[in-house]
Amino acid sequence: MDLFNSFDQFFRQLSELQKSIFVNWESMILNMQNINISNLPDDFEKAAKLQEELVKSSLDFQEQVSRFSIDTQRRMWDSYFKMLRKS
Repeated sequence: MDLFNSFDQFFRQLSELQKSIFVNWESMILNMQNINISNLPDDFEKAAKLQEELVKSSLDFQEQVSRFSIDTQRRMWDSYFKMLRKS
């Protein structure tokens, strides 16, 4: 079951990394002092687009990790049952 613990630990670390990225990004946005009001709509659009890309990239990465995890578990169980049948 060490493999399952490794996956669980990996997903916890991934979640913590994502949280820290968003917390840091949020604090950076809140602490910005030199905002040019005339460019506010453009800046807002750029910030929204960046945030959208970050979220999409994060979700794509999570999807790939989940698929890897499921494939690994599938192979492990297949091997287990093959070994069980040979015994």
